[in-house]
Amino acid sequence: MVKKIPKGFEMEEQLRNYFMQSGYFVVRGVPFVYEGFDVTDIDLWLYSRESSLTRNITIVDVKNKKTPQAIERIFWAKGLAKAVSANNVIVATTDKRKEVKDFGLDLDVLVLDGVFLSKLSKSEGFLKNRFSDEEFEEEIEKYSLGKLDGDWKGQISKCKSLLANEISFDSCNQWLEVSRFFAEQILTKPSQLDVALRCFYYSLSLFSIGVDYILKELSFLDHDERVGKLVEGFTYGSKGQEGVTKMLSLSLSLVEQFAAEGKSISSQVRSKVMADFDSLPTNIIGEYFAKADVGKTIFSTAKELEFLAMSRDFRNHSESSLELRATIGCLLDCWEINRKEFSLSINAS
Repeated sequence: MVKKIPKGFEMEEQLRNYFMQSGYFVVRGVPFVYEGFDVTDIDLWLYSRESSLTRNITIVDVKNKKTPQAIERIFWAKGLAKAVSANNVIVATTDKRKEVKDFGLDLDVLVLDGVFLSKLSKSEGFLKNRFSDEEFEEEIEKYSLGKLDGDWKGQISKCKSLLANEISFDSCNQWLEVSRFFAEQILTKPSQLDVALRCFYYSLSLFSIGVDYILKELSFLDHDERVGKLVEGFTYGSKGQEGVTKMLSLSLSLVEQFAAEGKSISSQVRSKVMADFDSLPTNIIGEYFAKADVGKTIFSTAKELEFLAMSRDFRNHSESSLELRATIGCLLDCWEINRKEFSLSINAS
């Protein structure tokens, strides 16, 4: 049964459905955090892949109120778009005045006005096959120990908030870490299997979007160069090996200066840290995502993963596309999780 949600959130879900039908990857309620302060939520975050060289990020501000203050919302959304490095801005408002659309046009903001929203509100069944965000959160909260056991709901919120920053290897590595966390929960929490799988698919869908975004910058490189860039990024993050080495050298120079036997300690720490980096099996995912056919399908894989996470009639990925199953298999290999054991766990129920 579809649970009734507040009017404003219902409009966000209707718009989400509209943009998904138009081919976008859509995330609702993206927290924008600045210097530790919760500033606001992005109502809808849209991602589109228009070609192998072009990606677009659009934010949508939704105000389904009698007095929407549309002009002010245009100012607000325009500023927010700059803060989160979005390419495009859309304001959805119940206001029907022509002047509002004209003002939006002047500021390069697309206005979906009251006429459009009234037509959209007549659509039915948009939540027939998928959860709203509120229902998804309720599913997570059914695990009463979720807050203490790694903060499951907080992990998903953290994943969303990374979208408000420029997508990079750092954000991809954080999505990868959350995905690994939920993969381990799938193996160790059989009583919470469905919700753990939902969270696993959701975090992995955002990781897939991140990889697709990064591949845009690597499209002109040959295969071996792509592998090298991906392995370096998944190993060392956005700073790369050179940046991490410089940061490590700066830190260890203080140890050398002020600690007894500083040079000996510094040498040992440097060797241990670099050995830890070298031991990371990131070559597995670097080589996988560098493949041309994987790069072409990763965007559709992301959308498929998101649908699995939010599907009202929940099913695991055992019957999903070959590309999706191959992506999960690659990551399991990277995390040194036995594929057969994982498969047995997800089919246990």
